[in-house]
Parts: sequence; C-alpha cells; structure tokens
Amino acid sequence: MTLILSEQDVQALLDMDEVVSTVEEAFRREGSGEAANSMRTRSAGRGSVLSVMHANLPYLGRAGLKAYLSSRAGSKFVLILYDSNTSVPLAVMGADFIGRYRTGAASGVATKHLYGKRSGKLAIMGSGKQAVTQALAVKSVMSVDEVRVWSPNGSHLLEFVRTLSKAGFNASAWETPGMAAKGADILSSITSSNDPFITEEVVREAAHVNICGGNVPSHAEMTAAAVGNFDTVVVDDLPQAKVEYGDLIQAVSSGDFDWESAVELGAVVAGRAKPKGRTLFKSGGAAIEDVAVASMLYEKARGSGRTYPNVGLI
Repeated sequence: MTLILSEQDVQALLDMDEVVSTVEEAFRREGSGEAANSMRTRSAGRGSVLSVMHANLPYLGRAGLKAYLSSRAGSKFVLILYDSNTSVPLAVMGADFIGRYRTGAASGVATKHLYGKRSGKLAIMGSGKQAVTQALAVKSVMSVDEVRVWSPNGSHLLEFVRTLSKAGFNASAWETPGMAAKGADILSSITSSNDPFITEEVVREAAHVNICGGNVPSHAEMTAAAVGNFDTVVVDDLPQAKVEYGDLIQAVSSGDFDWESAVELGAVVAGRAKPKGRTLFKSGGAAIEDVAVASMLYEKARGSGRTYPNVGLI
C-alpha cells in the first residue's frame, strides 16, 4: 500500500535541522558516486509548463520523482517515492513545503562548507514564501548574529521581518540591497526578479553568497561582473546549471566566468574539491534533495504512530 501525505501532513513533519542533515548527506553521497541526480526537464503547453525532476539514491534504497505544473493559477507540486529494491511506490506526497525546506537546506549546507565559520551576520534579499527557510537553514549550521533584509516587494518586507523576529532572529528591514548587505558576512538571495540587482558593490563585504532565485536562463539576481569577483563558484548540479541558471549563463556570455571553473556542491561536501577565497553558491534545486527529504519524511510518518491514508496503486 502507498502512503498519501498532504501538504499539511508534510509541513507538520518537517524540521529544518533534520532537513539540513538529510540534504548534506545526499550531497555527500552524490559526491562519492553513491547517488544519481537527473536534471529538470520541462514540457510547455498553451498557458502551462510541466516540470519533472528525478533521482536514485541507492544508499537509502529509494528513488523518486517530483513533478509540478505551473500556470496562471500558480504551481502545484507532487512527489512519488519508490523503494528501489522492490519497485513499490511507497508514498505520494505534496512537495511544495519540501521544496521550500530543501532549498533553504541547500544554502545551509553550502554555507557550512564554503563559509565555514561558527557565527556571522546574514543578509537576505527577498521576502517571499521561501525566504524564511534561508534564515532557518543558515541558523541550523551556525550562530546568526543579525539578519538584514531587503525585498523587491516592499509590501512584504516588514511582515517578513516580524516573522523572523518571532522566530528569534535579530532582524531588520533596509531600503536598498546595498544597505541590507552592508556588514553582512553571508548573503542569501531568493527573489523572482528578472533584473540583476546584486552588483559588485552590494556583495563587496560578503565572504559567501547563496543565489537561489530562478532557474531559467533569462532570470538573474546577480550581475555578470559580480559573479566574476568570486574565487570559487559552486552549483548544486552542473548539467542543469548550464541550461537553467541565468546568473551564470549570462556571466559566461560576458566572459566574466567559465564553466570549467565551476564546482559541484557534492564534490565539496565529499571532500573531493577544496573551495578557496570568496565563495558563491548558485542553487536551482536538485532532485536528490527532494528524494532524500521525502524518504526521511516517509520514515518519520511511519514511526509517528499517526494513521495516514493508504491506497493500492499496483
């Protein structure tokens, strides 16, 4: 029988510390050749786009796929988790909250391995539904002394700062990206802006930056010149980055960056690559994150003692 987990069920099971640990292990295993990630593919129709991404994680005995349809009505996400030894579909679950948490967790893992210090100040660009998980994930791997926030959507900004304050952060709102980034050691950006606003000057003081908004070539949060100022550029999935990650694609086109110097996060976490100097992590979302987190949630749901719906799919 296949377990059915709604978005509300998933949300109730999620814990950022557990998600960060799970995502870190997924990248470590991928970097050691023990997990296979396949890049996102898309099918476009009139008024909608279907996106599918999948991964096989033999170390967990799990494989799975996430699919989501985006239209004028928004995006809806679903994940199917399989037992890779028996081929049985173990679970079907809502994957919106999984996406929010695993995106934040990837930034947390990157910050841990690329920034490497025990404390620092964080700047966040953006105030949407995924922004809070950026702060939670960084807090999971280090002490966050201060969170400085700017958002292209000013109507969300103050409410987001209040949300962070309620979560125990020393948070403040700022009028420009440069003002928010001033004095910050780490910067995480997750916006839907199509126009780059993170310039060389904005990130001049940052030791490490996570760029997480957008996974289409036309979308960039950071200017090409700013990308070129980093000593180490890390991505979650290199084949996917070459097709989707506008910040880096545009930097390659301008000559400020080349793909030969890009490093995958899995290689860093597995100890196969050594970052140096100022570091940049560009995240677009990798299926190994989704499947690993879904597997953790499946086991957690089974051990919770709560009764969830089951269906016979085969």
